Amino acid sequence: MTKDPLALLAEQQTWTAPLEQPVQDAVHAAFRSLGPAGHTVRNLLHGTWLHEPLHAVLVEVPVGSWTATVVFDTLAAVGGNERMNYAADATLVLGLVGAGAAATTGLNDWADTKGEAKRIGAVHGLLNVAAVTLFGASWWARRKPESRGTGRVLAALGYVVISVSAHLGGNLVYEQGVGVQDTQPLR
Repeated sequence: MTKDPLALLAEQQTWTAPLEQPVQDAVHAAFRSLGPAGHTVRNLLHGTWLHEPLHAVLVEVPVGSWTATVVFDTLAAVGGNERMNYAADATLVLGLVGAGAAATTGLNDWADTKGEAKRIGAVHGLLNVAAVTLFGASWWARRKPESRGTGRVLAALGYVVISVSAHLGGNLVYEQGVGVQDTQPLR
């Protein structure tokens, strides 16, 4: 059992249980459908070729981009600089694009987890879905100038959610060992 209070709370979320095994089975089935290439694709997504987990590298894109979004939003709101609005919009979209790649590699890593890591990973993934939804809604709101304030609030809420999720992601690596020893050399 984890000592981390947020991870412990995630472990106790039994409502995710009906989703966990079917999603893991679907991921495995998708790779099996690729035949012998499935193993190679999984290793590529694990980052074996990089000698470190690819998810850890790719997750920096959405988290870093959305950090910049919140900073640019704050600067635009305080200083009224229109260029900061453009910068916030650009980093928000970059984060949304990067989230797709990070999610693909994260789902691949999570597909082989069991026990505590499986549950914590499920909550981590669902929080990421919630954050992407909030950032997507923020992007949608920003399309109209009169809704920029709503877009900023949605981005700030998304940032809170992604911060909690990132904390759980750290627990998965540092306490649960996910992605640390589970890659195999390419053949």
